[in-house]
Amino acid sequence: MGQSISPKKRSFMSGFIRANIPFVNHCNRLDRLFLLLDNGSTPLIRKSAAEQLGEVQKLHPYELNNLLSKIHVYLRSSSWETRIAAGQAVEAIGKNVPQWEPRGAPKSEVGSSAVQDAGKILFSQFDVNKVLAFGASLLGSEGVQYDSVQSFIGIDDKEHLAQQRQLLNKRLGLDIAGNLGLDSNNLFNDEDLHIEHSSNGQTSGQPIYNQPVADLVKQQLMDVTRGLSAREKNKAKRKAKHLAKQISKDGNSECVSQEFDPPAKKTKQEVSEENGKNNVETDDNTLNLDEMEEWPFESFCEVLMNDLFNSSWEIRHGAATGLREIIKQHGRGASKSCDTPADQMAAVNQIWLSDLALRLLCVLVLDRFGDFVSDEVVAPVRETCAQDLGVLLKFLDVEGVNGVTSVLLQLLSQQQWEVRHGGLLGLKYLLAVRKDLRDVLLPTVLPGIFQGLQDSDDDVRAVAAAALVPVSDKLVTLLPNQTPIIINCLWETLLDLDDLTASTNSIMSLLSKLLSNPSSMSTTMSQSLTELTPRLWPFLRHNITSVRKATLETLYTLLNIFDPETKKCFWITSILPDTLRHIYQRILLENNGILIELTYKVWTLLLERSPLDYLIAASMPWLGVWLCLLMQPSRTPFEPTYLIEAKHKVRDSISTTKRSNIIDSSVDCNKDNREYIGGIESLNKSLQDRDYSVTRARISGARLLGMLSGYITQYVSNYPPEAEKPVDSLTKLFTFHLNTKSALQRYVIGQVLYFWSLLSKDCLCSSEVKSKLLQCLNEAIYFDEIALAFTRMQSDCRDFIASIKQQGIEMDSLFPPTSILSLDQASQLTSTVFDNIKAQLKPRMLQTLDDRRQQLQISVTQTTIEQQTYTIRFNLFMSFISLAHIRLKEKIKDQRNIYQAAH
Repeated sequence: MGQSISPKKRSFMSGFIRANIPFVNHCNRLDRLFLLLDNGSTPLIRKSAAEQLGEVQKLHPYELNNLLSKIHVYLRSSSWETRIAAGQAVEAIGKNVPQWEPRGAPKSEVGSSAVQDAGKILFSQFDVNKVLAFGASLLGSEGVQYDSVQSFIGIDDKEHLAQQRQLLNKRLGLDIAGNLGLDSNNLFNDEDLHIEHSSNGQTSGQPIYNQPVADLVKQQLMDVTRGLSAREKNKAKRKAKHLAKQISKDGNSECVSQEFDPPAKKTKQEVSEENGKNNVETDDNTLNLDEMEEWPFESFCEVLMNDLFNSSWEIRHGAATGLREIIKQHGRGASKSCDTPADQMAAVNQIWLSDLALRLLCVLVLDRFGDFVSDEVVAPVRETCAQDLGVLLKFLDVEGVNGVTSVLLQLLSQQQWEVRHGGLLGLKYLLAVRKDLRDVLLPTVLPGIFQGLQDSDDDVRAVAAAALVPVSDKLVTLLPNQTPIIINCLWETLLDLDDLTASTNSIMSLLSKLLSNPSSMSTTMSQSLTELTPRLWPFLRHNITSVRKATLETLYTLLNIFDPETKKCFWITSILPDTLRHIYQRILLENNGILIELTYKVWTLLLERSPLDYLIAASMPWLGVWLCLLMQPSRTPFEPTYLIEAKHKVRDSISTTKRSNIIDSSVDCNKDNREYIGGIESLNKSLQDRDYSVTRARISGARLLGMLSGYITQYVSNYPPEAEKPVDSLTKLFTFHLNTKSALQRYVIGQVLYFWSLLSKDCLCSSEVKSKLLQCLNEAIYFDEIALAFTRMQSDCRDFIASIKQQGIEMDSLFPPTSILSLDQASQLTSTVFDNIKAQLKPRMLQTLDDRRQQLQISVTQTTIEQQTYTIRFNLFMSFISLAHIRLKEKIKDQRNIYQAAH
């Protein structure tokens, strides 16, 4: 039977448990943090978990290898959110690892020049054509996950072909045709299904020259090892061995080792191959920072570099994400070790960085995975590898940067659009990161980027334009002769763009940046601005906010090209009506507050730069329409005939490739879309937010018309005497709407008049309009907007009164039959009046009438609130106008006399 535990042993066990409780709790907390990286409900929770893993590294620095080993699993996840969170965890951990700066050995085995020359071989011997010819393309996956039949081992050819035929019939839907009595046997025969295998085990359908990229890099890595020490040769061979590990053809990711050798706290007995002995390593997965001999991220980065060539795009993307975070913080210490000679420390670091750069370039050359989000192509692997390259270039010396640049320029001349796309991505981050070398790099890479701007592929053009946006200022000052050529190219490219073109955003941003530079304002364009400016109109209604912003900024820049003597833009006179309509329409449809202010800024400059006589002629015919648009009910779409359209004009002579644009650009994709005041986006907002968007649109539009009124009522010396004066036309328009009982019409006119008196130096508002405003302010009317609800309330009140009268209660003295009940009377009916007659009603009828009273009370309350809302809004703005006119009362009278005397 059981034996009793001695007190001494019981005390020992209790102490052991208490001592290990913190470790157990730490492990449980750590596991929860890793689970949150994968299962966190929001990006904020995932990021918080990643930051806490960084705190774990700070408190337990010896756990670096364990943390990195677990994070590596999540970097290989198929979930995008998980990989991003894992990258954030690598970043947080890296911040809490001290910089690696070993002192090095006092004496070198080989001259430093030999080591430095070794780093250059990677770029000088890199052959893009060789990689393209012999390297296997990196696609989304190997495709084995789509195979329903996993293995045909032990099956003869006849049965194999039968299963293949059955599988193909199922995939093509031909099994249903057979059930319907249709013969599908002649569509393909057995020879079509037979797969011939070559001597090396590959199928005849796949080129035998496509070998894994790791083998190509391994071969170049072996060439680089010439002239290195024995230790460095062994290290390079180990690295090549790691790189050669690839996923097997059956798609089993378990064959790739997810463990990596920790660089420290290991007992080593390494002897070079010249002595004929094998290496013996005893690993311990903990890390002592004080006993490290190599860079602490050495082995982790080797595993990630191996993952860069995985057949799965998710694993490639995760590896690039992890490398980016490591190199960003610890790239300066990469590959340095305690036994590296001090005079070779920097050279060894450059070799490692060059080696990684070569691998990244290989991925840019061979990656073919792309996806589409909205109207833009997404190449996550190439984009992230280009970011890695940009981070890495911060630490490369000038010769290394030149080597990378030369390889990237080779990529731009390849036939595959993905290769050109990857090369331009690399150049984009190169120019953005190495600001110190822009004076040298920009003249070198500009011809290739300019060629990309003219590329037949739309996605390549998008990256080419994006590459020049960060260096647009430097481009104008450094290469002033090339700037006009680029600007003209961008204007011509606008003819090839439409709402579905991926490069629209980048092209418009670059054009806006180049034109906004003062140095480019003196550029002589090959075509007049009158012809070029209308090319901007379609992009004012683009779905992407940044495109609309860039269009407005470009237009604002063009308006600064004016006659120095008169300070007027005479080039805009012929297109002034359309320009006014487009800008005014934009502010009514815009939902972004920043763009609303930018639109007002453009409108202000447009009125300032327009010749006054042309401005009057262009705006007067549209004032009535513009006021109607401003009075549009919030849930009623605009009449399409009142809105100006701008269709894209496509050059027939230019053939471009647009994978994201399946619809013919000549078709108006928005012809069935309805436009609402405040923007169609506001329809999906809450009632309060939508009301804010609509009110903001009305105030913004009234602001524009108020400023316009101040301009067109100014004195014009050559104005035809027989023509109606603008101030008289405005008086007729304003009084017409003020005579109505519509709260919205009165409200809009009040806004326009307020901004007219506020923004104009000389407000020439007529006395007729001013007196009508005061009359409206003192009126107490029911607005037209509540007519439907008010009529329904009247009918319900009459029915309710009739029901009460049927019970023998006299009501005519309180509510005469022919009178219309006011809102106050209706409210009294459902409250005090009904309370006074309760005692005269029978209990059964009292309950029935009380239910009807409650429903009627709800209707009266809603109608009252609606009326009060309109009244408060109207009276509030009328008060503003009254205050403004008190200040201008005498001024208006004096200036009106001056205006009449001048005429």
